[in-house]
Amino acid sequence: MQEHLGERGLALERTLLAAERTFSAWIRTGLAILGGGLAIAGALPVKGYLHYVVAHVIGGLLVILGAGIFVYSIIGYRRTYRRLAEGDFSRSSLVAVTLMTAMLLVIAMLIFWFTFQ
Repeated sequence: MQEHLGERGLALERTLLAAERTFSAWIRTGLAILGGGLAIAGALPVKGYLHYVVAHVIGGLLVILGAGIFVYSIIGYRRTYRRLAEGDFSRSSLVAVTLMTAMLLVIAMLIFWFTFQ
C-alpha cells in the first residue's frame, strides 16, 4: 500500500518527475543535434576542399554542441534535485540556454550559406 505523502510531498514528487522529464528531453535534443552533426559532416555536397572543410567544421560544431547539451542536462538535473532537497525554489539563469541557441543560429546560418552558395 502506498504511504500518504501529504500535499507538500506530492508536490515535491511531481516537481522531481517534471525535472526527470526535462532531463530526458535535453538528452533527446543532444542526441538529435549530435546525430545531425554526424550526418551533415558526411552528407553535405562537397564541391571542393573548402566545402569539405566547412562541412566538417559545421558537423564538428554540432557534435560539440550535442555533447555540451548532455553536460548541461546533467548539471541542470542535479541542481534541480539539490534545490528540491534544500527547499530552494529560486529560478536559474538562462545564460547556458541562450549560448546554445546562439550557437545553433550561427550553425544554421553556416549551413544556409554552404548549401545555397
